[in-house]
Amino acid sequence: MFQEERQNKIVEIVSRRKSVKVRELSELFETSEATIRRDLEELDGRNRIIRTHGGAIAVYSVSKEISAPELISTLKCIEEKKRISRRAYEDIQDYDTLILDSSSTVDELVKLIAAGDRRHLTIVTQTPRAVTYLENLSDCRVILLGGVFNYVHNIVEGPMATNAIRGLRADKCFIGINGIEPGLGYSTPRLEDAEMKALMIRSSHMSYLLADHTKFDRTYFARVDAEVDCIITDTRRSNVSYAWLEERTKLVFADEG
Repeated sequence: MFQEERQNKIVEIVSRRKSVKVRELSELFETSEATIRRDLEELDGRNRIIRTHGGAIAVYSVSKEISAPELISTLKCIEEKKRISRRAYEDIQDYDTLILDSSSTVDELVKLIAAGDRRHLTIVTQTPRAVTYLENLSDCRVILLGGVFNYVHNIVEGPMATNAIRGLRADKCFIGINGIEPGLGYSTPRLEDAEMKALMIRSSHMSYLLADHTKFDRTYFARVDAEVDCIITDTRRSNVSYAWLEERTKLVFADEG
């Protein structure tokens, strides 16, 4: 089977089944897992599927957000997220007040905070998951926002949560994002999420956007109407222009030191 024919069939399978593993495709097409991984990387680069850790899922919709259980089972770019979070952790100091959202990359940062040596932090979060990670930090204060609990995404949101953020001021916030693109800027599938991220940014003296390389040149439904001070990503993509971003914010590539 020619490469183009195999890749077209992979797209059909992923679209029909919503998610698939490399091992399954390797057995189906009777070819090596290395060949399948190359196919998936190429298809991801052409926005025909979304590459995940160990497989692929169907290409994104501007209004579809992956739920917390789906995120755990299909977590993408985990090593890249860890590199980004390690670089972000370097900018946290003792006695900082931090606002943290519920994104998967910020999850990795929370784990570093829990295991690290930063002391006397005040941490504001919208997810019980972070509270659990931080339970042994006896010299840090952890604040879980109140509001409507979204069981699908494992977060607190709604008017009570947004009003609470409006009444706070933090040294730094760290948030994730779904899409970064010149036309719309920073975007996410859900209006509620876009509003919360914008408020977190405005409530912080220094704002950080943590985004792996797959988030660039993608657009989602709701624009995050705020400007961040710094974007930390893992690596440069040869087919992405970063000039428009470098004109408006500090751009840090974790693999460039």
